[in-house]
Amino acid sequence: MLSLIVVIACQTGPETTSALVPPGPSPVALVAPAYGAEPAAVAAYWEGGSLTYAEVTTPMQRQLDQMLSEYLMGRYDAEYQAAQQLMDERLLDAEVKKRGMAAVEDLLKAEINDKVSAPTEAELAEAYEALKRKLRGQTMEEARGMLGTAVTQKKQGERYTIFIDDLRKSYKATVQLSFPDVPRIEVSADDDPFVGPVDAPVVIVQFAEFQCPYCGKARESVDQVLANYEGKVKFVFRDFPLDFHANAIPAAIAANCAGQQDKYWQVHDAFMKNQQALAEGDLLRAARESGVDMEKWELCRKDPAMEAEIKKDAADGAAVGVTGTPAFFVDGVFINGAQPYEKFKVIVEAGLKKRG
Repeated sequence: MLSLIVVIACQTGPETTSALVPPGPSPVALVAPAYGAEPAAVAAYWEGGSLTYAEVTTPMQRQLDQMLSEYLMGRYDAEYQAAQQLMDERLLDAEVKKRGMAAVEDLLKAEINDKVSAPTEAELAEAYEALKRKLRGQTMEEARGMLGTAVTQKKQGERYTIFIDDLRKSYKATVQLSFPDVPRIEVSADDDPFVGPVDAPVVIVQFAEFQCPYCGKARESVDQVLANYEGKVKFVFRDFPLDFHANAIPAAIAANCAGQQDKYWQVHDAFMKNQQALAEGDLLRAARESGVDMEKWELCRKDPAMEAEIKKDAADGAAVGVTGTPAFFVDGVFINGAQPYEKFKVIVEAGLKKRG
């Protein structure tokens, strides 16, 4: 990757400019542009030539937009979390006062600790199986104390989340920070499978593949978006098979061929529910259960155009900065990886607000 360092100095008058210009004739005057404000300004010069700011930045504009987007989204997330944390602290203080208690600790004991039941044998066994590799050969009995603590802390965390959510609803509390003006990236939906209205005001384009476990996890957030914004969001799935996942392309072909018989989402969902089951037999079973004409489906899988279409999706994704899966463009805003519903929600809300 080419690294570019541009040193920009502030100009205070003609003397400063002349001091910076080397002896001899120069075809241009040295002008230090504000960031992104003057495309025609000079970014570099030499005796006999120069480069404008636009010449330097245009080839790397997508990279710059992505960097700016990541910064703005990161700052927004940090501000949002800080606002929510401080708001929750104030809500706890208000509830303590309302109940006539002495301290927040008393409230949390009453609402969290006292309402969490002791770990059951089934819960301890489940925790033991999940942590077995970290226990280095300890039996369940030997690790019982640690397992009990782990289960209790997990249940307390879940109970705290429920209590805080209830408290926010009770006090009609919400964080309403303005969403930043994040650079939008134009991404084609091509002719790929989608759900939602064709002309929905907000479009989500996902680049993903069936063997990536994070892609399956990310679907939970997408499903929540589609349910809560029914009729307002169009969700498009584009293939981005990773080189080190041998089953990714065969699975994508299987799903797309089912799509030619209007059965794409049945097969898509079957693969996403069990991403460890993508061997040939699994593909056949998913196709049969979707109700496709198996003879037509098999012929479709042999068509070289199907793999070419998948590779075109991947090339289109790479062209807009996708390097891994899942990757989303929510109303043109890039989201990398499996992110919580709240991340999608703020962008969708901003997009709907922008369109009235």
